[in-house]
Amino acid sequence: MLGWLLVLGVIVGSLLPGPSLPDVAFNDKLQHAGAYCLLMVWFAGLYRHGLYPLIAAGLFALGLGLDLLQGLTSTRSLELTDIAADLAGIAVGFAISQWLLGGWCQRLERRLLS
Repeated sequence: MLGWLLVLGVIVGSLLPGPSLPDVAFNDKLQHAGAYCLLMVWFAGLYRHGLYPLIAAGLFALGLGLDLLQGLTSTRSLELTDIAADLAGIAVGFAISQWLLGGWCQRLERRLLS
């Protein structure tokens, strides 16, 4: 459930008119990469390794779709560097999940229930 709230937060944050967004002190591209890395690690914690490529593809489609929608608004714009930052975050999250944190949520649940 929390993962889907994170996805909803990314959607809302991506589609709100630019002037209504709070001014954040760090780089926009780091925000993109961080958000998509977090989503990748979160969902990789819920599902088995074999589904990681599908999760990554779904997150890439989300980022691409949101950026295309931003291009249709008058207050936001389509930026290829945003899409690249999303992809970089997904790749880092994929790597972290593959080597370190994959299935973290399943392991935590097993420990709590045993």
